[in-house]
Amino acid sequence: MTKERDRELLTSVIALATRAGEAILAIYHDSSRWQVQSKSDNSPLTAADLAAHAVIAAGLPELPLVAPLLSEESAPADLADRRSWPRFWLVDPLDGTKEFLARNDEFSINIALVEGDAAVLGVVHSPVTGVSHVAARGFGAFRVEAGVWQPIRVAPLPQDGERVLRLTVSRRHGSDALQRFEQAVAAAMGPTQSLPAGSAFKICVVAEGLADAYPRFGPTSEWDTAAAQVVLEEAGGYLLGPDGRAFRYNCRDTLLNGSFLAVGAEPERWLACWPEGE
Repeated sequence: MTKERDRELLTSVIALATRAGEAILAIYHDSSRWQVQSKSDNSPLTAADLAAHAVIAAGLPELPLVAPLLSEESAPADLADRRSWPRFWLVDPLDGTKEFLARNDEFSINIALVEGDAAVLGVVHSPVTGVSHVAARGFGAFRVEAGVWQPIRVAPLPQDGERVLRLTVSRRHGSDALQRFEQAVAAAMGPTQSLPAGSAFKICVVAEGLADAYPRFGPTSEWDTAAAQVVLEEAGGYLLGPDGRAFRYNCRDTLLNGSFLAVGAEPERWLACWPEGE
Protein backbone atom coordinates (compact mmCIF):
# COMPACT_ATOMS: atom_id res chain seq x y z
CA MET A 1 0.00 0.00 0.00
CA THR A 2 1.08 3.61 -0.55
CA LYS A 3 1.64 5.94 2.38
CA GLU A 4 -1.53 7.82 1.45
CA ARG A 5 -3.47 4.55 1.49
CA ASP A 6 -1.88 3.58 4.82
CA ARG A 7 -2.87 6.92 6.34
CA GLU A 8 -6.43 6.61 5.04
CA LEU A 9 -6.80 3.07 6.37
CA LEU A 10 -5.28 3.90 9.76
CA THR A 11 -7.55 6.93 10.09
CA SER A 12 -10.58 4.74 9.36
CA VAL A 13 -9.47 2.12 11.90
CA ILE A 14 -8.90 4.82 14.56
CA ALA A 15 -12.44 6.10 13.94
CA LEU A 16 -13.82 2.56 14.29
CA ALA A 17 -11.84 1.96 17.49
CA THR A 18 -13.13 5.26 18.84
CA ARG A 19 -16.73 4.18 18.26
CA ALA A 20 -16.03 0.86 19.98
CA GLY A 21 -14.42 2.77 22.83
CA GLU A 22 -17.54 4.88 23.26
CA ALA A 23 -19.59 1.67 23.57
CA ILE A 24 -17.15 0.40 26.23
CA LEU A 25 -17.24 3.64 28.23
CA ALA A 26 -21.04 3.72 28.30
CA ILE A 27 -20.87 0.43 30.21
CA TYR A 28 -17.66 1.18 32.15
CA HIS A 29 -19.32 4.11 33.91
CA ASP A 30 -22.37 2.04 34.95
CA SER A 31 -21.34 -1.13 36.80
CA SER A 32 -24.93 -2.36 36.83
CA ARG A 33 -24.45 -3.06 33.10
CA TRP A 34 -21.17 -5.02 33.37
CA GLN A 35 -22.82 -8.49 33.31
CA VAL A 36 -19.57 -10.24 34.25
CA GLN A 37 -19.22 -13.87 33.15
CA SER A 38 -16.36 -16.37 33.29
CA LYS A 39 -15.08 -17.92 30.07
CA SER A 40 -13.81 -21.49 29.81
CA ASP A 41 -10.29 -20.40 30.82
CA ASN A 42 -11.71 -18.54 33.84
CA SER A 43 -10.91 -15.15 32.32
CA PRO A 44 -13.66 -12.54 32.72
CA LEU A 45 -16.07 -11.46 29.99
CA THR A 46 -18.24 -8.35 30.33
CA ALA A 47 -21.00 -6.72 28.36
CA ALA A 48 -18.37 -4.15 27.30
CA ASP A 49 -16.27 -6.83 25.57
CA LEU A 50 -19.31 -7.96 23.60
CA ALA A 51 -20.48 -4.41 22.80
CA ALA A 52 -17.07 -3.45 21.42
CA HIS A 53 -16.92 -6.66 19.38
CA ALA A 54 -20.34 -5.89 17.87
CA VAL A 55 -19.30 -2.35 16.90
CA ILE A 56 -16.06 -3.55 15.29
CA ALA A 57 -17.68 -6.49 13.49
CA ALA A 58 -20.30 -4.15 12.02
CA GLY A 59 -17.77 -1.49 11.06
CA LEU A 60 -14.98 -3.52 9.45
CA PRO A 61 -16.91 -4.13 6.19
CA GLU A 62 -17.12 -0.34 5.79
CA LEU A 63 -13.33 0.15 5.84
CA PRO A 64 -11.30 0.81 2.66
CA LEU A 65 -9.89 -2.74 3.00
CA VAL A 66 -12.33 -5.60 3.60
CA ALA A 67 -11.13 -8.89 5.12
CA PRO A 68 -12.42 -11.59 7.52
CA LEU A 69 -12.47 -10.96 11.27
CA LEU A 70 -10.70 -13.04 13.90
CA SER A 71 -11.71 -11.63 17.27
CA GLU A 72 -11.31 -12.82 20.82
CA GLU A 73 -15.10 -12.83 20.96
CA SER A 74 -15.69 -14.57 17.61
CA ALA A 75 -17.73 -17.76 17.69
CA PRO A 76 -15.59 -20.86 16.99
CA ALA A 77 -17.67 -21.63 13.90
CA ASP A 78 -16.68 -18.24 12.45
CA LEU A 79 -13.01 -19.22 12.62
CA ALA A 80 -13.18 -22.67 11.07
CA ASP A 81 -11.38 -21.57 7.89
CA ARG A 82 -8.96 -19.10 9.46
CA ARG A 83 -5.79 -20.92 8.39
CA SER A 84 -6.78 -20.46 4.74
CA TRP A 85 -7.25 -16.68 5.00
CA PRO A 86 -4.53 -14.75 3.10
CA ARG A 87 -5.45 -11.55 4.95
CA PHE A 88 -7.64 -10.83 7.98
CA TRP A 89 -8.36 -8.44 10.83
CA LEU A 90 -7.09 -9.70 14.21
CA VAL A 91 -8.94 -7.96 17.04
CA ASP A 92 -9.14 -7.83 20.81
CA PRO A 93 -12.25 -5.70 21.40
CA LEU A 94 -11.28 -5.08 25.04
CA ASP A 95 -7.73 -5.96 26.03
CA GLY A 96 -7.40 -5.77 29.79
CA THR A 97 -10.83 -6.81 31.04
CA LYS A 98 -9.33 -7.26 34.53
CA GLU A 99 -8.12 -3.65 34.38
CA PHE A 100 -11.63 -2.62 33.31
CA LEU A 101 -13.07 -4.42 36.35
CA ALA A 102 -10.44 -2.81 38.60
CA ARG A 103 -11.45 0.61 37.21
CA ASN A 104 -7.83 1.65 36.63
CA ASP A 105 -8.46 2.86 33.04
CA GLU A 106 -5.64 0.69 31.58
CA PHE A 107 -7.58 -1.22 28.94
CA SER A 108 -7.36 -0.92 25.19
CA ILE A 109 -8.88 -1.88 21.86
CA ASN A 110 -6.39 -3.72 19.63
CA ILE A 111 -7.00 -3.95 15.88
CA ALA A 112 -4.35 -5.47 13.59
CA LEU A 113 -4.28 -6.38 9.92
CA VAL A 114 -2.45 -9.63 9.24
CA GLU A 115 -1.22 -10.60 5.75
CA GLY A 116 0.17 -14.10 5.39
CA ASP A 117 1.60 -14.72 8.84
CA ALA A 118 2.77 -11.17 9.57
CA ALA A 119 0.98 -8.28 11.25
CA VAL A 120 1.29 -5.30 8.87
CA LEU A 121 -0.95 -2.63 10.41
CA GLY A 122 -1.94 -1.97 14.00
CA VAL A 123 -4.02 0.36 16.15
CA VAL A 124 -3.98 0.26 19.96
CA HIS A 125 -6.65 2.67 21.21
CA SER A 126 -7.35 3.84 24.77
CA PRO A 127 -11.06 4.51 25.27
CA VAL A 128 -10.37 6.52 28.44
CA THR A 129 -7.71 8.93 27.12
CA GLY A 130 -8.67 8.85 23.45
CA VAL A 131 -5.02 8.27 22.52
CA SER A 132 -4.17 5.78 19.78
CA HIS A 133 -0.78 4.20 19.03
CA VAL A 134 -0.78 3.31 15.35
CA ALA A 135 1.54 1.97 12.66
CA ALA A 136 1.68 0.32 9.26
CA ARG A 137 4.57 -1.59 7.73
CA GLY A 138 6.90 0.91 6.07
CA PHE A 139 4.75 3.87 7.14
CA GLY A 140 6.11 4.51 10.62
CA ALA A 141 4.66 4.56 14.13
CA PHE A 142 2.64 7.40 15.64
CA ARG A 143 0.89 8.55 18.78
CA VAL A 144 -2.40 10.08 17.70
CA GLU A 145 -4.28 12.39 20.04
CA ALA A 146 -7.06 14.84 19.12
CA GLY A 147 -6.21 14.38 15.44
CA VAL A 148 -2.51 15.20 15.87
CA TRP A 149 -0.08 12.53 14.61
CA GLN A 150 3.20 12.52 16.54
CA PRO A 151 5.96 10.17 15.31
CA ILE A 152 7.32 7.89 18.02
CA ARG A 153 10.65 6.13 18.39
CA VAL A 154 12.18 3.67 20.82
CA ALA A 155 14.88 4.86 23.21
CA PRO A 156 18.54 3.83 22.96
CA LEU A 157 19.95 2.00 25.94
CA PRO A 158 21.51 4.26 28.58
CA GLN A 159 25.26 4.75 28.49
CA ASP A 160 27.63 5.07 31.45
CA GLY A 161 24.92 4.96 34.08
CA GLU A 162 23.07 8.00 32.77
CA ARG A 163 19.79 6.45 33.94
CA VAL A 164 18.35 3.14 35.12
CA LEU A 165 16.85 0.61 32.71
CA ARG A 166 13.07 0.88 32.68
CA LEU A 167 11.09 -2.38 32.53
CA THR A 168 7.36 -2.20 32.03
CA VAL A 169 5.69 -5.19 33.68
CA SER A 170 2.24 -6.66 34.04
CA ARG A 171 0.10 -5.72 37.02
CA ARG A 172 -1.36 -9.23 36.96
CA HIS A 173 1.34 -11.68 35.91
CA GLY A 174 4.41 -11.53 38.14
CA SER A 175 6.48 -14.72 38.22
CA ASP A 176 9.68 -16.33 39.40
CA ALA A 177 10.91 -16.18 35.80
CA LEU A 178 10.43 -12.41 35.75
CA GLN A 179 12.42 -12.05 38.96
CA ARG A 180 15.25 -14.13 37.53
CA PHE A 181 15.22 -12.08 34.34
CA GLU A 182 15.37 -8.81 36.27
CA GLN A 183 18.29 -10.13 38.31
CA ALA A 184 20.14 -11.19 35.16
CA VAL A 185 19.53 -7.80 33.53
CA ALA A 186 20.74 -5.96 36.63
CA ALA A 187 23.92 -8.06 36.71
CA ALA A 188 24.68 -7.74 32.99
CA MET A 189 23.28 -4.34 32.03
CA GLY A 190 22.77 -2.23 35.14
CA PRO A 191 20.06 -1.24 37.65
CA THR A 192 16.42 -1.56 36.68
CA GLN A 193 13.15 0.14 37.55
CA SER A 194 9.77 -1.61 37.19
CA LEU A 195 6.84 0.29 35.71
CA PRO A 196 3.55 -1.64 36.10
CA ALA A 197 0.95 -1.20 33.35
CA GLY A 198 -2.02 -2.96 31.82
CA SER A 199 -3.00 -4.38 28.41
CA ALA A 200 -1.09 -3.67 25.18
CA PHE A 201 0.10 -0.34 26.55
CA LYS A 202 3.10 -2.21 27.99
CA ILE A 203 4.39 -2.72 24.44
CA CYS A 204 3.40 0.79 23.35
CA VAL A 205 5.39 2.49 26.11
CA VAL A 206 8.48 0.69 24.80
CA ALA A 207 7.62 1.90 21.29
CA GLU A 208 7.30 5.45 22.63
CA GLY A 209 10.70 5.32 24.33
CA LEU A 210 9.19 5.57 27.81
CA ALA A 211 10.43 2.09 28.75
CA ASP A 212 13.33 -0.02 27.51
CA ALA A 213 11.74 -3.47 27.61
CA TYR A 214 8.64 -5.45 28.45
CA PRO A 215 9.40 -9.06 29.42
CA ARG A 216 6.46 -11.48 29.38
CA PHE A 217 6.96 -15.04 30.64
CA GLY A 218 3.71 -16.91 30.19
CA PRO A 219 0.98 -17.21 27.58
CA THR A 220 -0.85 -14.45 25.78
CA SER A 221 -3.08 -14.69 22.73
CA GLU A 222 -2.34 -13.54 19.19
CA TRP A 223 -4.88 -10.69 19.44
CA ASP A 224 -3.03 -9.39 22.51
CA THR A 225 0.23 -8.69 20.66
CA ALA A 226 -0.30 -8.24 16.91
CA ALA A 227 -1.34 -4.58 16.76
CA ALA A 228 1.24 -3.44 19.30
CA GLN A 229 3.96 -5.49 17.58
CA VAL A 230 3.54 -3.43 14.40
CA VAL A 231 3.72 -0.22 16.43
CA LEU A 232 6.86 -1.38 18.23
CA GLU A 233 8.66 -2.62 15.11
CA GLU A 234 7.85 0.51 13.11
CA ALA A 235 9.20 2.56 16.04
CA GLY A 236 12.49 0.68 15.71
CA GLY A 237 11.96 -2.04 18.33
CA TYR A 238 11.56 -5.80 18.47
CA LEU A 239 9.06 -8.34 19.78
CA LEU A 240 10.87 -11.66 20.00
CA GLY A 241 10.43 -15.18 21.31
CA PRO A 242 13.25 -17.01 23.10
CA ASP A 243 14.65 -18.09 19.72
CA GLY A 244 15.15 -14.44 18.76
CA ARG A 245 12.49 -14.59 16.06
CA ALA A 246 9.62 -12.14 15.64
CA PHE A 247 6.12 -13.39 16.38
CA ARG A 248 4.04 -14.73 13.46
CA TYR A 249 0.29 -15.16 13.29
CA ASN A 250 -2.39 -17.62 12.19
CA CYS A 251 0.13 -20.29 11.26
CA ARG A 252 -0.46 -22.82 14.08
CA ASP A 253 -3.42 -24.75 15.42
CA THR A 254 -3.34 -22.72 18.63
CA LEU A 255 -3.94 -18.99 18.99
CA LEU A 256 -1.77 -18.85 22.11
CA ASN A 257 1.61 -17.13 22.09
CA GLY A 258 4.63 -18.24 24.04
CA SER A 259 6.82 -16.02 26.21
CA PHE A 260 8.42 -12.97 24.62
CA LEU A 261 10.52 -9.87 25.06
CA ALA A 262 9.42 -6.51 23.66
CA VAL A 263 12.55 -4.35 23.55
CA GLY A 264 13.56 -1.05 22.09
CA ALA A 265 17.24 -1.56 21.28
CA GLU A 266 20.06 -4.12 21.23
CA PRO A 267 17.85 -7.22 21.43
CA GLU A 268 20.78 -9.62 21.69
CA ARG A 269 21.72 -8.17 25.09
CA TRP A 270 18.21 -8.69 26.42
CA LEU A 271 17.93 -12.18 24.99
CA ALA A 272 21.16 -13.15 26.76
CA CYS A 273 19.31 -12.57 30.05
CA TRP A 274 16.47 -14.96 29.20
CA PRO A 275 15.88 -17.20 32.25
CA GLU A 276 16.66 -20.87 31.88
CA GLY A 277 13.66 -23.16 31.59
CA GLU A 278 11.47 -20.52 30.00
